[in-house]
Amino acid sequence: MRWSRAWTVAVKDMRETFSTMQLVAPLVVVPIVVVVGYPTVFLLALRLTPGSVEGLQGFLGGFPDSAVPAFALATSAARAAYVAVVYLFAGFFLLVPVMVSTVVAANSFAGEKERRTLEGLLYTPVSDAELVVGKISAAFVPTIVFTWGCFAVYSAIVALLGVPVVGRVFFPTANWWALMLLLVPAVSLLVISIVVLVSAKARGFQEANAIGGSVILPVIGLVAAQASGLMVLSTGLVAGTALVFALADVALLYLIVSVFKRSRIVSFLP
Repeated sequence: MRWSRAWTVAVKDMRETFSTMQLVAPLVVVPIVVVVGYPTVFLLALRLTPGSVEGLQGFLGGFPDSAVPAFALATSAARAAYVAVVYLFAGFFLLVPVMVSTVVAANSFAGEKERRTLEGLLYTPVSDAELVVGKISAAFVPTIVFTWGCFAVYSAIVALLGVPVVGRVFFPTANWWALMLLLVPAVSLLVISIVVLVSAKARGFQEANAIGGSVILPVIGLVAAQASGLMVLSTGLVAGTALVFALADVALLYLIVSVFKRSRIVSFLP
């Protein structure tokens, strides 16, 4: 396999993807809500109305004190800020790469079918493996770059609004580094691989996006478990989960490259 050919396919796809407002708009709206809106409103409420902490006792009670360092236990507001920033919003943050990877990957084959450019691509000298790797890379690279950009924005919000509540610099924490460097890439690659496979058989972008969107359900379950206190995203849990996803990535990628045949794609062309 020639990596240069795969990268050429990826670059072409990325240019086409981000020139379409239908794809770019959802990638902007959700991060604004999850990365900017939720933490900003929550931390401002803790700073401006300290009494609001009383209404969070049910939420705070689900997290053991052992998961919170001593400096964050000084006040109820500090504990609430730490738990929300480090644990609660970590689950919500996972929605960003999953959503971005789903939208971008759904455009891989299905989008080209709608633009009627896929048939020409299928008859180029690019091999099946190079085509698959290129399509997956076209979704993986922008997903990771975009998510890390959102992480930088989130860190700035925490520094501006969260540090005054807690009383010291406390973020990013070890579990967030594990989340960004291990779990986000592993989850994104798995989602992208699944959606690219769906996109190859779907008739159009909307169909591929609708079917591929079902992969977000396990992440929603994780967010619910985190919010209820049933699960605490510690560094060990994040790293262990990332390892499981990485093993699944390797198996799925091997399967896709092994079974992918461009001749089958032609039968799904409109």
